[in-house]
Parts: sequence; C-alpha cells; structure tokens
Amino acid sequence: MERSRSSSLKKGLWSEQEDFLLKKCIEEYGAGSWHKVPLRAGLNRCRKSCRLRWFNYLQPEIRRGEFSPDEVDLIIKMHKLLGNRQISI
Repeated sequence: MERSRSSSLKKGLWSEQEDFLLKKCIEEYGAGSWHKVPLRAGLNRCRKSCRLRWFNYLQPEIRRGEFSPDEVDLIIKMHKLLGNRQISI
C-alpha cells in the first residue's frame, strides 16, 4: 500500500537551508501558486506550511521588535476613538 503524501511530509522547525530554498523559490517565481512551491523549491513541506512560513517569518516587509513611541501613541488614540470594534478598510 502506498503511503499518502501528507504522512511523509516534514513537520516541525524549519532549518536555515529550508528557509533559503523557500526564499530563492519566491524570488524566482513570486509569492502565489502555493501548490507548486514545495516542488519548485525542493522542499518536503506542504503548501500551507510554505505559505505560512513566508508570510509570518520570511517576508522582507515584516518588521520585528518594539513599537516606536509615535506608534504607541497612535495605537492608544485609535483605541480611544474606535475601541475594539472592527473596521473595514
């Protein structure tokens, strides 16, 4: 009986090599067509894992660290104005 693809996929922490392969693939083909990314990148990961890794950790536009004092002030002012309600942008 043939093993399903999902049971043979790697799970858990990503290695630096896997991150490099994913970045290289996104640079070459762009973000999207996530069903093709694991094959193109040579990764033994599912497409959802690749997509989440890119959007949550590797995307260059992601800023990590603390908020600036101006950002904190803006957040507080907006919360006083709007509260916790959701707004459509």
